[in-house]
Amino acid sequence: MSRKHWIWAGVAVLLLIAVGGYFGLRGQIAYAQIATGYAAKQTCSCLHVSGRSMESCIADFPEDARDAISVTQDGDVVRASVLFGAIGAEAVADEEYGCTIAG
Repeated sequence: MSRKHWIWAGVAVLLLIAVGGYFGLRGQIAYAQIATGYAAKQTCSCLHVSGRSMESCIADFPEDARDAISVTQDGDVVRASVLFGAIGAEAVADEEYGCTIAG
């Protein structure tokens, strides 16, 4: 085989790996989006509706989730994220409607 054929074969293999990786991780990405949305909404409600502290609200999460999810508050907005902020969600507190997921 010529060098040109080896290069094209390598490109094809890399493309197959990239496509396979995407489809393999698609479920994990969807799970992370759901988990961060849930964490943001629950923490927002815990803080703004129930009037509890951030530490008390985070203590409600399962232990492994406490280590994986980062939750921050900025006024009426609560943001939860994973993977160093790559996947995240926000919830906003409203006096009339309680907390809702933003976006």
